Amino acid sequence: MILLHKPQIQLFPSYMQFIVEMQKLGEVIWEDLIPKGPETPEIFINRLIRSQTKPEPNRVAESTYWAVIGDDVVGRICLRHELNAQLREFGGHIGYEVRPTFRRKGLTKEMLRNLLTAPETKSIGRILITCAPDNIASNKTILANGGKLTEKRYVERFKRDTNYYWIDVGHE
Repeated sequence: MILLHKPQIQLFPSYMQFIVEMQKLGEVIWEDLIPKGPETPEIFINRLIRSQTKPEPNRVAESTYWAVIGDDVVGRICLRHELNAQLREFGGHIGYEVRPTFRRKGLTKEMLRNLLTAPETKSIGRILITCAPDNIASNKTILANGGKLTEKRYVERFKRDTNYYWIDVGHE
């Protein structure tokens, strides 16, 4: 069973192994997902937790969770509490990654389902998730969690087509 945990110092080594696995495959790692320069693990984790209530300039409040099975961080999922113009164009309310050695096991679907039922997600009401049309796994994950494809358009800034899904989660 997969559990979503706020970032924790005891999980940091496993989290970094997850990041290294992605880097070895040449996958894009968003810079806010890794410690910046001289950040210690403690400072990095505090930054992630602080972003829930005090986001960095030009950012929105977001809650980060590490998906854990046993002692292994197998993924990361983030809820952005609101949308700005950039997130409406690309990114949406939720972003996620799964550790390469744990892919193709339905974990992303479970991670997303767990986050969609959380009170902080339900308080938003309607959730936007974007993904590339050729990312079959992500498209299936979003559809399996009630996503409705409302638009597909080219995003110039990333030079790619993007699918726009909305999921109604209701207000609590």
